Formats: sequence, C-alpha cells, structure tokens
Amino acid sequence: MGRLVILAVAFMGLLLLSADAQPERRVALVIGNGTYAEAGTLTNPVNDALDIAGKLRSIGFDVIEGNDLGKRELERKIGEFSDALQGAGVGLFYYAGHGLQVEGRNYIVPVDARLDMPVKLQLEAVPIDEVLDIMEQQTKVSLVFLDACRNNPFARNLSRTATTRSATALAGLAQFDSTRGSFIAFSTAPGAVAMDGTGRNSPFAAALLRHMAEPGQSINDMMIAVRRDVVSETREGQRPWEQGSLLERFEFVPGGETVAQPKPTAAPAPETKVAALERSVGDDKTAIEKFLRDDYLAPDAAAIRETVKRLYAPSATIFGTRYDSDAVVKLKTDWFAQFASWSFSLEPGSLDVTPQGENRAEAVFAMSYDYQPKDKSVARMTGKARVTLGLVKSDGQWRIASETSQAMN
Repeated sequence: MGRLVILAVAFMGLLLLSADAQPERRVALVIGNGTYAEAGTLTNPVNDALDIAGKLRSIGFDVIEGNDLGKRELERKIGEFSDALQGAGVGLFYYAGHGLQVEGRNYIVPVDARLDMPVKLQLEAVPIDEVLDIMEQQTKVSLVFLDACRNNPFARNLSRTATTRSATALAGLAQFDSTRGSFIAFSTAPGAVAMDGTGRNSPFAAALLRHMAEPGQSINDMMIAVRRDVVSETREGQRPWEQGSLLERFEFVPGGETVAQPKPTAAPAPETKVAALERSVGDDKTAIEKFLRDDYLAPDAAAIRETVKRLYAPSATIFGTRYDSDAVVKLKTDWFAQFASWSFSLEPGSLDVTPQGENRAEAVFAMSYDYQPKDKSVARMTGKARVTLGLVKSDGQWRIASETSQAMN
C-alpha cells in the first residue's frame, strides 16, 4: 500500500484546482543592493531581502529575487517580474539599498551606478514609479515596500555637482504623485533618512518580518505595528510612513471575518528568555521530526478524515489562504484521488526548527516525492520540495497551523 502525505508539495495549482475557494496568485519582486562600487557597502540590505523573500514564500507568494544587481541585471529582473505578473491578483515589490529623489521622482540605485553628475541619472538609476506602473497595469492590488533611505553619498555628490540646469538630488524618498489600487510603505518619512541597523536586519525589515504573517491582520494594522516597533527601536529617530489607494482590505495571511486588533509592541525578549525558548523547542526537535516522519509524511490512509483533523489545528493557512478542517480534508482527498501510488521521504539533515513563541515553532525541511498518476497518459512526477510548516503545541501534541512549499531544482 502506498504511503499518503497530507501536503501535495510543489504542485499547489493541481492541489487547488478542484477547490471552490482558489486563492489569487501573488507575485513578489525582492531586491537587496548592498555592495556598491562607488558608495561602499551597506550592511543589511542583502540580509533584509533574503529574509523578506523567505517570509513571503512561506505565506504563498511566488518570489523573484536578486541581490547586489547592476543596472542591466536589475532591469532584467523587473522584466521577469512583469512577465510573472500576468494573471496574478497581487503584485509586491520590496527594495532595500540606496535610493534617492530628484525633482520629486524616486530612483533605485544599482550597485554599479556612477552618479557623479545629475545628467547621468537616467542612464545609471531606475525610476521606482516605472516598477509601480507595471504592477498597477497588471494586478488589482500593488504593494511596495521601500527601505531605500539610507544615508546616501550619491545624493551628496549629485547635489555638489548640480547646476542651474540640473536637478538637485535629495536624501530620502519623495511621496508618489498618484497611485491606483496601490499601497506604498516607506521605511521612514518623506525626505528623511533611515537607519541600516546594527544586527542582521534594518529596523524596518526586522519589524516587517515580525508582523507580516499574523493571520487576519490588515496591511494597515500591520504598518501600525511596524511603525511602533521602529519608533521604539530607533528612539523616535525613524518613523515609517505609507500612502495608498487600495479599494479593498488586504491581509497577507487571511484569517476570516474577525479583524485582528493592533497589539502593543512587546519589548525584545531578554537574551536569557530567548535562550530558554530555543532550548525548549530544541529539546522537542526530536518529537517534531518524529511527527513529520510518522504522521505528516505517512498518515493513516484508511482514516484520512480523522488523520487530517488530528494533524491540523482547527483552522489552517495553506499557501496563504485560511481553511477550516472540513475544507482541508476536501483539498487533500481531491488531490490524492488522482494518483495510483505515491511515496515521500524526509531528506537527511534538512530539518530546521525555529522557535516562534511559547508552544509555537516553524519547521523547514526538504522532502522527496514520487507520484504515479492513475491516468497512464500523464507522466510520473518526481522531485524535491522545500516545505515550511507553522506548528502549534496543544495537549502535548504538535499540530499544523500553516503550510507552504516550493519546488527545488
């Protein structure tokens, strides 16, 4: 008898094909520029971009990413993003690195830029509004996050060489003239300079990573929480700001009709408390691995409905969409009804468990799969996928609160 797995990794489109509540595809472009040829190195943009890309994938976004890009590479990534947006419902652009404004227009600065004279701006930099225009023409919802206000030597150089016939470059970014169905978040107020941060992430990116995946939280409430965190961490030195023209409520992780109220930002946990939390989850890593091998990857095929209800929390977020247990059962049974046999295995040494709070953890691992379709005209499907599970512990047992996956090359 073939073994049954609850998550149909790497084939989300097929998994949801027969479901009534098929979510709209969401596509993100994430760029981090930190190693500049003529402006030194910024510590955190690449880290910020890598972590934001990972977070977006974990909540169901298709992510196109690039780091330390020159002008031509950046333009190619934008073109790839434009192609991927066709048919998508949501587009998101995140940029960390140097940016500047000239005459109220905002520009991304590639790492190979040579901006010693204002007349070179159009040749060396990329206008952000062009990326926004691509998104607004192809999606109903366009989201932009700009952590591009670091103290900028390019702005200083351009200002020194400006003439009466050339525009003066300013540090920080400017408000966009107009938007259509968009939400634009700046890491700091218009014209102000943001901080790069002293840890792995900038204050703005770190706050986004903390709050982005909270179920049922609107993007507006998320930004309130992000702003509180950044203001607190920078001691009033930086205040994130946003402008928007969304026509409907947007949630990164839908959570039903109940709107989550903004929560007061908690102070960072003392190092001793964090260490204790990591030890607690670390001690339970063996139990989590056993849960994956014995239950998640090989549940009781003869009692699938009971198995799903036992493995999942009363409601679970699958690829960014919230489902109750009955809907999860339908998704899984509809998927596996297409196959004559299947087998799955946890890749040795791939499991990474991260504490997310008391009785919560994130498990990320690589998994091999092998599907044999009932229809002999359909090719056998084999490969590997990177799976991310949000886990909660209830009555001493781990259960799945969220799941997503991405095919691996």
